[in-house]
Order: sequence, then structure tokens, then C-alpha cells
Amino acid sequence: MAFEFMPSAEVQSGPKHRTTSIHAPDGSVALSSDSDENKIHTGETTTRNLAADSSDTDKTKAKVKAVLAKYKPWWVAVIWALVTAFFIAGLVLRKKTQTSDVLPFIFLYVFVSGRIVFYYIPTEPLTNRIEHVWNATSGAVIERLSKRIRYLVGGAALLALVLSVSLSLPVLEGESLLPRMQSFLGIVVITGLLVATSRHRRYINWRTVIVGYLLQFCLGCIVMKTQWGSDLFTWLANIASGFLAFSRFGAGLLFGQAALDSHAIAITMFPVIIFFASFVQVMYYLGGVQWLLKRMGWFFYKVLDTSGAEAIVASASPFIGQSENTLLVKDYLEHMTNSELHACMTAGFATISGSVFQAYVALGVDAKSLITACIMSIPCSLALSKIRYPEREEPLTRGKVVLSKREKEANVLHAMGNGAATGVHLSLLILATIIGMVSLIYAINFLLTWLGQFVGIPDLTLELILGYIFYPLTWLLGVPGKDVLSVSKLLGLKLVSNEFVAYSQLTGISGGAAIRDKLTTRGLMIAEFSLAGFANTGSVAQVIAAIGSLAPSRKADVSRMAVSACLTGAIATMMTAAIVSMIY
Repeated sequence: MAFEFMPSAEVQSGPKHRTTSIHAPDGSVALSSDSDENKIHTGETTTRNLAADSSDTDKTKAKVKAVLAKYKPWWVAVIWALVTAFFIAGLVLRKKTQTSDVLPFIFLYVFVSGRIVFYYIPTEPLTNRIEHVWNATSGAVIERLSKRIRYLVGGAALLALVLSVSLSLPVLEGESLLPRMQSFLGIVVITGLLVATSRHRRYINWRTVIVGYLLQFCLGCIVMKTQWGSDLFTWLANIASGFLAFSRFGAGLLFGQAALDSHAIAITMFPVIIFFASFVQVMYYLGGVQWLLKRMGWFFYKVLDTSGAEAIVASASPFIGQSENTLLVKDYLEHMTNSELHACMTAGFATISGSVFQAYVALGVDAKSLITACIMSIPCSLALSKIRYPEREEPLTRGKVVLSKREKEANVLHAMGNGAATGVHLSLLILATIIGMVSLIYAINFLLTWLGQFVGIPDLTLELILGYIFYPLTWLLGVPGKDVLSVSKLLGLKLVSNEFVAYSQLTGISGGAAIRDKLTTRGLMIAEFSLAGFANTGSVAQVIAAIGSLAPSRKADVSRMAVSACLTGAIATMMTAAIVSMIY
């Protein structure tokens, strides 16, 4: 269609405003004014200006980044010099102020300095040199031996070390070596049962098992029988407990001091979970968590001969929990072997997370026992998982430590908000689980008591039934005879409900009589260690949902192995308690 442009006879008011008529061949007329054209040109100009401004902003940001990257070593050197000057001044002035917290101060300085040094000085040359020397000396001799002989020699050496240390350590007044040998028998029996029920016994990597047991035993000896180890873990427990106690300030602002003094579980527990989740998310944003997990993961996959994904998840479990730890390797979940998936789930079941640590302490559980149990259970969970579900394939992350990429927040406040949202979700999930499980247990106990009256057992409860089911296993942990039934009830209750319910009954905070008042010192210690894990029926569903949402194609495999991983994780915490009992 052709158009004719003709001036219109109608002239608008205003010296610069003219209306033009557009005549089409069909007789229709359209009007067009100079103002419309000006608006179009103005819009195009504005768009061009905005694009130019955006381009200039990007160029400015690129220049700033280039300058910062160029002079970054000098900025870091200046920061380190200022930190060092502050550290020296602090040590000099400490005599005047009589400050007693010098150990955390020194630890902080060493950590910051080490982080800066190893950022600019690569560790690969040193580690490669050590590995080369090992392969040329001891490694060459070991490689000449067959795997069967290596495993036999390693197992015999581990057995000799464990027995010699356990039998030579002095016992407490009024005790004998019999409980230690009782615990040793339990470790042997549990290992034998796992081997007997292994999916593929001939594929068991005994190096992982032997070294895992060795690490667990050495950690137990350091904590329980050395002064510096006891002081170190006590200090770590106090630091963790004191840091998480800052959540009381936020909770007090919302609920008031009277609510905090009531020591209600919701007021004590949930602010801690939200605070720690926010802190971890901020550390993720700053890169601190990734740096720490890579170092820990490198150690475990080098020493235990596991894949990088397994090592990362196991290292992260005591810090961020069993649902969040798989997020670190979410890009590899679809390609993991079944053995890797089983190990990742077992590590989550065998430990507790930092977000609930203070909640357990608030219930009256010893903080040092909790931290020790979690750290000792890391190598044990990998060792037992490789017995129950050995590796038959070649993992994709064999020989390297990997971390999945995650969406980075805009800034620290964004990260803190995301962490708080995660903490709220976790708190509500725990709240719902506690209400549902405790109410269900009391309902079941009411029904069992009512039925028990007809057969002459008026005290028939779920705890009593579970106590007798777990009685032999509890005795094998080294629990004294008079404490076995009480501790076995707690173990059964923790497995069918959760560790919160079991710890509440142990400390008596749930309203009943405190079971710990009736236990011996050894029995209480074994109970606190063996309950420090997420292995329960509720966590099974949670893990299936979490991993299934990240790797839908593996949900069937996860569902098949979840119960096995849960039981293996529970046994790992019990093994930790048995090893501690051997050297107590």
C-alpha cells in the first residue's frame, strides 16, 4: 500500500507544532505530528545514552578490577603487616591487661598468616616432592607385596597397636581391664557382621578400613589420654559453644530475657540453628568454607583412598549437616557410583551438624564429647561404608577434590538472608519432627501399657521393647551391666525417633526423670558418644528427598540404599563410643 504525505490545512497552535496528514489510496487519512516524531527521536536518544552509560560503567568496573588484580599482592602484604603489628602489640600489652584468651588470639593469627602464605606459595611442589620420596622408598617396598599380604600385615599391625595401647594404659580407680576387652570384642563382632552382610565381600578395600580404624583410634587416644589433646578439644568445644551463644542476643531482642530464662527447647535451639546457618552461608560467600573443605577432603582421599566427592561430603557433614553436604557435589551426583552414594549418606547419618550443636549442649550434653564424636566418626563412617557397600567401579572424582559451583549471592547481606531462610526451614522441620515423634511415642506407650495389663506387664513401653532388642549390641560397646538396659533404650529410641528425643530423656529435660543420674561415668560417656548422629527414620526420608531432588535419576538407587546407610551410620557412632571405651 502506497502513502502520500501532504500538508494539512489544519494548523495547531504553537510555533513548532505542525500536524501532517497521511492520505492512503483507499481514502483513509492518518494524522502525524512533529511532537510524536520528537518523542520517537527522544526515546531513541535516551536508549543510546543508557547503553553508553552502561558501557562506560562496565569499562570502569573492568578497569577497577584490573587495578586491584595488578596490585593485589601489595594490598595483601599491607594487610598482613597491619595484622602482624596488631598481633605483636596485643602480645606486648597483654601483660598490662592480664588477658587470658591468648590461645585463640594466637590461633587466629596463625590461621590468617597461613591462609595468606599458602595463597601465594603453591603447595603442589612440596606435596609432589613428599609423594615422590614416599614412592621411591616405603611405597616401592609396599608395592612389591601382594594386596593380600599388605592387608594381612596392616591388619596385624593395627590389632597389635590397639591391644598394646588399650592393655598398657592405666585404668581408673575401681575399674578393671574387662570393660576394655568387652569393647574390643564388640568392635570385632560388629566388623564381622558388616563383612558377612557386605554386598560384595571380595571387593572390600581393606586399606580404607584399616586406615579408617587407625585414625579413629589415634584421635580417641589424643583426646582421652593426652593433656594437650584434651585441652585442644575442650578449647574447641568452648569456642564453638561461646560463638553459637551469640544467638541469644537476637533471640532476646525478639522474645525477651524471661523467655530465654525459661530454657524452652524452641527458644534455646531454633535461634542457634538460624544464626549458624546464616554464618555458614556468609562463609560460603567469602570462600572460607570451600577452602577448608578442600584441605580436609584432600587429606581423607589421600589417606583413605576414597574419591574426592566422598571425601568432601564426609568432611562437610559435621559442619553443615546431612542434607546440605550433598550440595557441595551436586554436579556429580548423577554420575556417582552406588558405593559413593552410600558413603555420602553414611557420613551424614554418622555425625551431627554445627547448627544443632548448641541445641544439644543446651539439653545438658557435654560439648567436648559431641565434637570428639563427630570428628572420630568421619573416618569410621567411610571405613564401614566401604565394608557394607564396596566400590566396584571407577569413580569420576577418583584422585581429585571437587566442589560443585553454586550461585553466588550479590553481597554479604544477601548471603546472610539466604542462610537465615535455610535455618528457618530446618528449624520448622525439626519442630514438626519433635512434636510428631514425641506425641506418637507417648500414644504408642499408652497403647502398649494398656495391652500389657492383660498379660501381666503393666510397664510395657516402646522403650522397654527396644531396650531388649538392642541389649546385646549395647553390652558389646562396653557398657557396664547395670547400665545396659537404660542405654539400649536410648539407642533404640534414637533410631526410631531422633537424637533430640533420646538426649532429652538422657538429661531429663523432657519432663521425666534424668536417666544420666542413674548411669555410671562409663555408661554416660558411651551414651553421649553413641547418640551423636542423625541416624533415624525421619532422616532417611529427609535424605531421600534431598538427594532425589538434586539427582532425580538416582532417586531409586538412593531409596534402596538409604536404610543400609542409616544403619551403617548408627553403627559408626557406636564404634566411636566403643573405641573411646577401650581407652577410657
